[in-house]
Order: sequence, then structure tokens, then C-alpha cells
Amino acid sequence: MTDKKYDSGFSFYIPLVLLAAFLLGCLSVALISVRENVLQITYSSEVSASDSVKNKKNVRKSPVYDDSGLKYRMVSASDLNIQKEEDVKKTSAEPVSSEDDTDSDSSEVSSDVSSQPAQDVSSEPVVSDEAEPDGLILPNDQYINFTPHKEGYVAYLTFDDGPSEYTEDILDILDYYNVKATFFVIYHKDMADKYKAIVDRGHTIALHTYTHDYKKIYRSEKAFFNEIDRIQNYVYRVTGTRSRIIRFPGGSSNTVSRHYSEGIMDRLKKSVPARGFVYHDWNVDSCDAEAYNMAPEKLLANVQKSLTKYRKPDILMHDAGESKRTTVEALPAIIEYVYSQGYSMEGLQLDSYAVHHNW
Repeated sequence: MTDKKYDSGFSFYIPLVLLAAFLLGCLSVALISVRENVLQITYSSEVSASDSVKNKKNVRKSPVYDDSGLKYRMVSASDLNIQKEEDVKKTSAEPVSSEDDTDSDSSEVSSDVSSQPAQDVSSEPVVSDEAEPDGLILPNDQYINFTPHKEGYVAYLTFDDGPSEYTEDILDILDYYNVKATFFVIYHKDMADKYKAIVDRGHTIALHTYTHDYKKIYRSEKAFFNEIDRIQNYVYRVTGTRSRIIRFPGGSSNTVSRHYSEGIMDRLKKSVPARGFVYHDWNVDSCDAEAYNMAPEKLLANVQKSLTKYRKPDILMHDAGESKRTTVEALPAIIEYVYSQGYSMEGLQLDSYAVHHNW
């Protein structure tokens, strides 16, 4: 009798114990879930804030075609790396060959970007070790492969008439592709920071006279050198660089100057070197000076038409603000094409090869 009563009483408590255990388990799960949600919200907020700061400091921009004006589109660096891996596999399967009519030492070029020398520009943007910036969607909406440079093939990207409100856009594009260029500047009020940015970011600043006014510039040799001295002194004052590289407005073969002083170009082509200056014309013309905002595709076609005729092409473009906005839009595609033909790109120096018209 005693055992039976005991069993009956104990059975009465079993459901209560199980119910209590179940409720306790539910409470524990709920508390854990709440804790995880709070941690996730806190972490997401921290990451968002961190990314926002990083993006503001490190995002680089490149213009793309857009009928409504100069626009920018961004893509993450991880997406670019994925595209790069796919491009490397593709080019490994289909080697790229290049023709070189003037270089007797030409050889088959490897399409594997990993085999490029350290000084060559790779297909990834150069970034600091502090943070990895976002990359860019290029005008053709794909990441490109760079052809390894052919020895002795150097292209000079040159921009006349700047600086302008688009100078820093140009500098951003040049930085993205890790190439250097030359800016033949004139005087522009309230743009001291633009002149300085050209020099600070490793490009060559050169002289294109102070006013670019043909009537003032070409009335005499004295007037010409007065213009050169004024822009040289101004550039030195705001950048600390005393440039001795010049480009004649209109080039050394211009015929407009004869209206102000007959034979002045023949005299200047002798007196300019005698005074320690080096002058540069061009042998590849984007023709962006021939129209107000010529179509980017046309500008590219103009460069493609004559680039490969020369081992050291000097490419004429203009940094002239809104009237040359499409030059900025065409620049990424122009750089890509120059790279695809095996050229490196450098800024002009005093000892660089100088293109001279009519020589």
C-alpha cells in the first residue's frame, strides 16, 4: 500500500516538472535571440559608419558617357578582382600577339599580367595599404587587360590651356590608371590649387604662355618671352616648380602668327632653345579643338587613326573646362587604347623626345 501511494503522488508532479523545464527552455532561447539581434544591430551600425568614412576618403572617380552631363558610377573592388581573375584566365587561353614594324628585337608578348615587370602598370588600381578603395566601372563596362609595354614605346598625354574645373577629374583618371601626363598651362584666376595639384600628384607642368592671346604673344620676340616669363614666374610662385618646357599656342607651324610679325616662328624656334627652353609640338591630335564637345567616340577614333605610326606619340588634348568636357569623358578609353598598343605613358621631361613640326 505504501509503495502504491508513493507512486501515485510522484506521478502527479511529473507533468509539472516537464512544463517548467519547457518554459525555462523557451525563455532561454528568447533571451539568446534578443541578445544576438542587439549585437547584430550594433555591429552593422559600426560597419556602416566605418565604410562611410572609408569611402569618402578613398573612392576614386572616373567619368562615363551620359547625355545629361559628366556622371560617375562605382563598383566594388571585390567585383573588379573577380573580373580580373576571369580576364586573366581568358587571356591565358588566348595569347595576345603584337606587331612591331620598327623594333627588330620584338618578341611574342605574354598575356599573363602576373609576368609583367614590377614597374609596369597592372590591371589593378594602385592603392594605399591603409584601406582598399572602391574601383570603377570603365566606359566599356568591363575591366580591361593591359598589354605589357614594348621597350622604347612611350606615349605622352598632353593637355593644353588648363587648368580648369575639370582638371581634378583628369587627375583622378590618370591616378586610377597610374599614368603621368603633361599640362601646358596658361594663367587662370583663382585656380592656384589646380596648378599645385598637377605638381603634387606627380605630373609635368609646362608653359603655354600667360594669356594665349595670339595678338599679344606673336607681335615680337620680346612680347613672346614676356608672356613666357610671366607664366613661368606664376607657376613657380604657386607650385615651387620652375618649368622650362613650353608649347607654342597653335604649335611651331602655326600661320596665324605671321599676321602680327612676319617670320616670327622661324626666329622663335631658334631663340627659345638658346634661352634654355625646350618646346614640344604634337604628332597625334585628338582634334578636340575643332568642335565644342566633340563626341567621345570621335575623339578616340582620331587618336586610334595615327597613334601607332610613332614609337613616341605626343597626343594633343585640351583641359579647357565645359567646352572640352567630352575630352574628359573620352580619356579612360583613350588611355585603354594606348595601353592596348603596348605603350607606357609618362610626363615630358627636359630630355624627353621632342616632336617638332616641319622638322
